[in-house]
Amino acid sequence: MNDNNPQMMDAMSFNFNDIFLDTDKDEPLWDKLIQQIIDGNVIPVIGADMLIDNNVNPHQLLVDGIANMFRLTSHPHSFSELIYDPDYTKSNKKVDIYYQVNKFFAANRFPPSRRLQRLLNIRQFPFVITTSFTPIVEQTMQTIWGDELRVMRFNNNPSENHDIKSGADLRKPTVYYMFGKVGEGVQKYVLTDVDMLDFCSSWLSNDNRARPKNLFSELKDKYLLMLGNNYSDWLFRFIWYSMRKSNMGQGMLAYDHVDESLINFLERTETFTKQNPSDVIDQIITRLGKKLQENEQVKFDQPEENMDVFISYSRSDKEVAEALYAALTAQGKRVWFDKHNLTSGGNFMDEIRKAIRTAKYFVPILSENISKEKDQSHVYRNEWDLAIEVAISMGRTYIIPLAQKGFDFYRAAIPEKMQQHNAIFFDSSESMEEAAEHIIHTMNKD
Repeated sequence: MNDNNPQMMDAMSFNFNDIFLDTDKDEPLWDKLIQQIIDGNVIPVIGADMLIDNNVNPHQLLVDGIANMFRLTSHPHSFSELIYDPDYTKSNKKVDIYYQVNKFFAANRFPPSRRLQRLLNIRQFPFVITTSFTPIVEQTMQTIWGDELRVMRFNNNPSENHDIKSGADLRKPTVYYMFGKVGEGVQKYVLTDVDMLDFCSSWLSNDNRARPKNLFSELKDKYLLMLGNNYSDWLFRFIWYSMRKSNMGQGMLAYDHVDESLINFLERTETFTKQNPSDVIDQIITRLGKKLQENEQVKFDQPEENMDVFISYSRSDKEVAEALYAALTAQGKRVWFDKHNLTSGGNFMDEIRKAIRTAKYFVPILSENISKEKDQSHVYRNEWDLAIEVAISMGRTYIIPLAQKGFDFYRAAIPEKMQQHNAIFFDSSESMEEAAEHIIHTMNKD
């Protein structure tokens, strides 16, 4: 290189700065998080500081309330400090703290925070873990998922702890109480420091009877989105390690206030850390929406496989198919719909066959148009035949027929093996949100 050429040196300097001096080192980390959300690999782990508005921790609120009730002057900052307060011990010999907490939550209900609602309303997080014993996350999930919601918990009793059956269970709407649920008995949920040590010891145990081994196995490979878990430095490290065991940096911590040493530890393990969970949720909503729009634009050039639902339909029913696609995707499902998924210039039948074989569920739209077209050759009939083969090989519910009301599903010119499946009926394209709910309900039963 000629060092005497200033124009060449300026050009090289500009190029190297542009390549190597990235102005926002967080962009690749945001991209990874958003892609993991789209792929269904993110498990939110929600702590007490996320649950109610005005940055109030309901655990501390309860401690303060009980302390005031017993006129304590020590101003305890935890249940442990509360129960060892001499004035509390003298005045409360016959009533234990668990009884008082259970009684309180049986009579009171906290409205969930706005940021908790905004996060869970994204509907990309069907499986949520809470480190709080309060029912606030469960109640919020209930308003979103309704009867689909499954409640599971770890209460430090090997005979009563809940475990998932397989990785597919993480797609079912679920709230999992990591440290027990209020309403249980003494030491069945975490109130005191001793409770926390007992629970963490069980989570770390190699005894598969003491911990949910299937959930444990799945969590270590998932991206954990930790929100509002503002534990002390070493307690958080203990919890983080017990859940991770491997892939230590596969996750994010969004915090309001934690020890600087903890942030340093997590950053050394390449965990994505950000202050202010509210800002993080705003970023997730904005970036996820943008990414999904970009994906819609490139789908024509990239064949999609391993989708949640494959929609099969007659061109005469395209408005119904489009409405169903919109309703299912709005609820976080990845849907194969030829209008959005067939690539330009590809072998469309090969792409359709791959999509059907890899889809989790097959939804044929059946209407009077099917009867009118019974003597015509249509691609959707080839799709039906392949879907029936896949259903037989799976040995579980795979085909979920969606039939128009008035359509004689059981006498129409459709294969007998398709008629063996219970149909979901719809009125028109305007009723697709309700139809989508029924389809998701059927999917979640498996």
